[in-house]
Amino acid sequence: MQAPGLEERKKALEKKFVEKRPPLAYAKLSGRVEDDTPFEKLITHLPAELGRGPLSPLPDHRIALGEQKAISRLHARIQWNQSDSCFELQCLGKNGMFVDGKFVTKNQIVKLSSKVPLKIGHARLYFLCAIRSTISTMSGYKILQKAFEKAKYHKGVTSMTVDQVCDQILESYPKSELELGGKEHLRSFVSSYLQEDTAAFDRVEDATSLVPAYKMKPLLAASDIKKSVSINPVLKPEEIGTPGQKKQKITA
Repeated sequence: MQAPGLEERKKALEKKFVEKRPPLAYAKLSGRVEDDTPFEKLITHLPAELGRGPLSPLPDHRIALGEQKAISRLHARIQWNQSDSCFELQCLGKNGMFVDGKFVTKNQIVKLSSKVPLKIGHARLYFLCAIRSTISTMSGYKILQKAFEKAKYHKGVTSMTVDQVCDQILESYPKSELELGGKEHLRSFVSSYLQEDTAAFDRVEDATSLVPAYKMKPLLAASDIKKSVSINPVLKPEEIGTPGQKKQKITA
């Protein structure tokens, strides 16, 4: 029987782990805005509204492109078209805009593909779709589970130290260090979680080593744990009316 408070401690660890990982997003706008200022903004909410306003680094459904008069307060709206399974942009500004080099008038709707250039006033942007990443939506527990399973299958290893678990994770998911919040953040999570989750992991006693090692309990390693914690800081697509498009990590 699990000790009282175990699930709460696991949830707290998962939440802390997620907070330092990059946010999930549907897409990204990247380019230059007023006075040739570098600009980058994640689209974390749909529909997303683009228009005139002070630049802000904070994620929001409204994306401000600067204070230039050529840009309307509400100049364009980006949303997901479920019927056609694609992003689309509706021009709402009286001055129109350019999409992929073609002029788009007010109220006109055009489909968007990744890397398409947009020009709104003096703002020159690229629309970049999120690229699916296997590890991006996995909970911390699931990442640990996969690390032990891969180590056993590929190397015949059943017990690992904290550093070995981290190395296995980064080996299994190349170029994922940034998505995991950095190696030190990953190591801190792995160390804390292996110590806390005594229902899923055992500490292996070894008189010849001062560094503790851990193994996943066989019953848990052989099945998907329905009780495992999965923390996601963003709304599910169906909760915001976009069931056809899921948020992913931005790697473009």
